[in-house]
Amino acid sequence: MTHADVLSVFPEILLCAAGIVILLLEAFAPSLRRTFTVLAALATLAAAWATGWVPIGPSFAGVLEWTPVTYGFTLVVLVSTLLGLVASEGYLRREGILAGEYHALLLWCAAGLLVMLRSTELLTIFVALETLSLALYALAAFNRNAKVGTEAAIKYFLLGAFAGAFVLYGVALLYGETGTTMLAGVGERLAADGVSLLAGLGLLLLVAGFGFKMSVVPFHAWSPDTYQGAPSPFVAFLSVAPKVASALVLLRVLEVAAGAVGFDGPDLVAALAVLSMAVGNLFALVQKDVKRMLAYSGIAHMGYLLIAMVTLTPGSYPAVLTYLLAYALMNAGAFAVVTALYRRAGEQHLISELSGWGWRFPLLGFALTVCMLSLGGIPPTAGFLGKYVVFLHAVESGDLWLAIVGVATSLIGVFYYLRVVYTLYMRSEERAPEAGVGRDAWSGTAAVVAALATLLLGVAPGPLLDWLWGLLP
Repeated sequence: MTHADVLSVFPEILLCAAGIVILLLEAFAPSLRRTFTVLAALATLAAAWATGWVPIGPSFAGVLEWTPVTYGFTLVVLVSTLLGLVASEGYLRREGILAGEYHALLLWCAAGLLVMLRSTELLTIFVALETLSLALYALAAFNRNAKVGTEAAIKYFLLGAFAGAFVLYGVALLYGETGTTMLAGVGERLAADGVSLLAGLGLLLLVAGFGFKMSVVPFHAWSPDTYQGAPSPFVAFLSVAPKVASALVLLRVLEVAAGAVGFDGPDLVAALAVLSMAVGNLFALVQKDVKRMLAYSGIAHMGYLLIAMVTLTPGSYPAVLTYLLAYALMNAGAFAVVTALYRRAGEQHLISELSGWGWRFPLLGFALTVCMLSLGGIPPTAGFLGKYVVFLHAVESGDLWLAIVGVATSLIGVFYYLRVVYTLYMRSEERAPEAGVGRDAWSGTAAVVAALATLLLGVAPGPLLDWLWGLLP
């Protein structure tokens, strides 16, 4: 291990060390609990700052690498982590479960995501995946006062264990066929020898495993129940950050398969994209619970994201990254508003209960409206920018039919997103809010910041796009 190796993982060291410090403070100075969110947020910002000092190139004998593309994905993960932390404080206090374990687990999960983003070796990817998954399972069940949260965590754990097994078996099959677990080495062997039956099965298992983390149809069944039962501010993180890392790994796996004969990756990805867009939007259309609606909406959005992965070109990376950044802001913002407006943990989060609350809570109503419009791809928002870039990539790559399917299914999504906005402003109040509803300054801050960033990126996308395309080698 060299000095450069240690420096290359300094952001991860910061996150892990901060989690350990917070746990020690929880044990020996519990009176400082109200500072834990600030400490965790500062650690996240410090990790983001430290990424600027990581040397470009491989480290740890090529097992990890740091590139401009990795840097872009890392920043999206850290933004999602920061929004999730800020949105959690009020919820944890309200439910009487404010404890250092929450912040430590979230920081360790972020560290696992960063390692997974940078891994160029399959076993390292698997270890990082399991590290972050264990933290996610615990966080999903963190509110032990809500039975539905425990149920959601068990479902997530059982299906997540299957997905982890798929990844590990896929790694084993690829190693058996190629003699290496390095992605570059696997790609070279498959390009030279073609994709055998076992190697093809290994690639399919990897696609299934990371498709689970991305909530892609048909690996999506866990997300509606988990989103509904898990703590809302945690879902703001869960619905975004793991998908960012999984999307980059899936891109790398598809690149490995792209140069080989015998594995039709583009058709497979196109089928997953169409299924996800259709199933996600149609099921979201009939949901009455806002968290379940957002869960199915997320499935559809991962379908749009997959459009940029059907035909792999140098432009695939900035297109995927643009979409993920937009999705991170608008989805995390929506769940932050849900955290502030629904106080009864473990119960349904009915859309009808928002009737007239856009006028009663103007800032939260504004934030939720912007996030809904952005999720629907309506300009001038970051959601429109993300869809535009992805569809444009499809057209330029010769996948016009996929872009048409994406636009058609987006029109379905506009209906149920605008239904939320209609309920906020066009319907009379069905019930008065409970005491304290809408007074969560932490969640409100996260929601408004996410909404303003969504608007800013939609109104002035030039600097972002210039930076993203500048990441290309």
